[in-house]
Amino acid sequence: MEGGESIKNQFYFAYGSNMNLDQMEYRCPAARVVETVRLEDHRLAFCGRPEGNGVATIFPEEGSQVEGVLWEITPGCEKSLDGYEGYPYLYGKQTVRVRNQAGMEMDVMAYVMNAPYKETLSSPSRLYLDGILEGCRQNGIPEKPVRDAAAWTKKEKKKKRHKDPER
Repeated sequence: MEGGESIKNQFYFAYGSNMNLDQMEYRCPAARVVETVRLEDHRLAFCGRPEGNGVATIFPEEGSQVEGVLWEITPGCEKSLDGYEGYPYLYGKQTVRVRNQAGMEMDVMAYVMNAPYKETLSSPSRLYLDGILEGCRQNGIPEKPVRDAAAWTKKEKKKKRHKDPER
């Protein structure tokens, strides 16, 4: 195999728009939902370009948690997701430890936003947020934490505007 390319499937933790079954069917028809899982000591946030539409990422935060979908993906799925996620520029890949409903932990891949994008809070578009919320409903994941993350982003952006009125 050239370039160290793997031919094995891997597990991928989705916490944003890739929780949406319809969107993943389009992006990665060979992907398979394994189960819903939780990433502990992290929080969900929306970041991106200052005047653009924010997209989901995760940040370490003790005591917080992010629920999402554990997918089994093929190398072809990963390549498709790399394009969608803007890898390696907008998002990088990290290994994170998730826990399933039975309490079993496993190390899996997740896309996590890179600097400088992750340093700029940006509210999600209505369409993007609706896609994530639909993914929550499809997988039995509570919507409230996603709605709370979007509301927190909006509130923090307003605070920052008041502190820095020249922006």
